[in-house]
Amino acid sequence: MRRVLQTERLRLRAPQPGDEHAAFVGWARDPEVLRYLGWRPHAVVTETRAQLDWDQARWLKRSAWTWLIAEPRGTPIGLVQLIPQRFDAPSHHLRLGFLLARPHWGRGLMREALAAVLAEAFEQTAVWRVDALCDVDNQASARLLQALRFGCEGVLRRHSLHPNLSDEPRDVAVFAQLRRAGP
Repeated sequence: MRRVLQTERLRLRAPQPGDEHAAFVGWARDPEVLRYLGWRPHAVVTETRAQLDWDQARWLKRSAWTWLIAEPRGTPIGLVQLIPQRFDAPSHHLRLGFLLARPHWGRGLMREALAAVLAEAFEQTAVWRVDALCDVDNQASARLLQALRFGCEGVLRRHSLHPNLSDEPRDVAVFAQLRRAGP
């Protein structure tokens, strides 16, 4: 995977030291951005630094790829992540995750970022499937995935913890996009 992806309006890149302040202010402490995710808002910037350090280490181990989203010459405004669903060989199946700071919602930026990451994923010869889990109440993300030609494959009951909504596991829809076989 390439560490930097460029789109018409965005630059996606691997996390770097110093990104923690923009991430903390932009999304890591915002309960509304994190509403449907599996982690609670960060109370201090050092929590965000630790998360970004972890994301950087996973690049090196090839156990996940996290790109921070920035407008040209701007600070990070969100992120996209791919996680291989098999670690003992090149994975044919990647799991997608994403978030965007609230001031940037509704501008089509996440759709643009996800399209670039999906193109990069399917350029990898081993990759045949990219999927995403979406809380059943997260209609905005479900619409975005459907707009990107992800098909809904069903609902996993009591599957994911979303601690900003409930202490009990929540139902999630599985959305997937597949590589087309043949020419």
